[in-house]
Amino acid sequence: MLYLLLSVICSAILILHFKFFERNNIPVFQAIVINYLTAAMCGFLFLPQKNEIINGAFLSWSWLPVSMMLGFMFINVFNLTSLTTITFGVSTASVASKLGLVFPLLFAFIAYHEGFNYIKLAGIGTAVVAVVLSSIKNETTAGNHIAHKTGILPFLVFVGNGACDSLTQFANKHYLAHQGNEQFAMFIFVWAGVTGIIVLIGMYFRRGNTLQWRSILGGISLGIPNYFSYLFLLKALTGLPWGSSVVFPLNNLGTVAFATFGGVVLFKERISKTNLAGLIAAFVAVILIVISSR
Repeated sequence: MLYLLLSVICSAILILHFKFFERNNIPVFQAIVINYLTAAMCGFLFLPQKNEIINGAFLSWSWLPVSMMLGFMFINVFNLTSLTTITFGVSTASVASKLGLVFPLLFAFIAYHEGFNYIKLAGIGTAVVAVVLSSIKNETTAGNHIAHKTGILPFLVFVGNGACDSLTQFANKHYLAHQGNEQFAMFIFVWAGVTGIIVLIGMYFRRGNTLQWRSILGGISLGIPNYFSYLFLLKALTGLPWGSSVVFPLNNLGTVAFATFGGVVLFKERISKTNLAGLIAAFVAVILIVISSR
């Protein structure tokens, strides 16, 4: 349970970082790339056996292609989320991202035959409602007038996050049941960072974009909680007996609650009646999901 709570806190810190980036005009993609390189470095520092990396033994690990695929997906989905935020606003981007939990839940029921009952179904339904209500803001964004031209962005974020969670779930079931969480997490960030570097090099030669020091500092401060949010999620999936159909909703709903609290305290955001209803729904969903797992 401790790992799940730590993952939630780190994930909420990530969301608060993006609010800070937006307010201070920090180039988001540059910060995202530095963030993944920082997360990869954290992964190496916390490896239990570094000699496996140094002597090249990692090349024989069976999950290496899966980590490469996830790394490529991670940085692209992260970037799509930032584009969705700019075009549609934080509300739409948050909803599209958090509703991705539907995919691993369905995957758990269909592929792994995890326990199903009507209480869990009610909890999942309430969870989806809670995420939507908690993310809605009573505001309009400057980019709404072009939203219709780029309407596929929220859909891509929705599918992309769901695919990342489902592939993480697959890796946990087939490769990480007993060990390898630290190595797997590190290599995801390595591949994401490599992908980002290639894109940044292309941006430099095409547009002359240079790396800004604000992006470096922002990326470092983002990469540390990013690494631990994913590592703690992997450990929660491995250590908790509830199954992924419970862990993923609790993780996403907890993130919404902590991020909302952080927004109120740090950014003086106001919680609307709709957001308050979403938080209450989240509380109800957590109770239903936990009860259904017993």
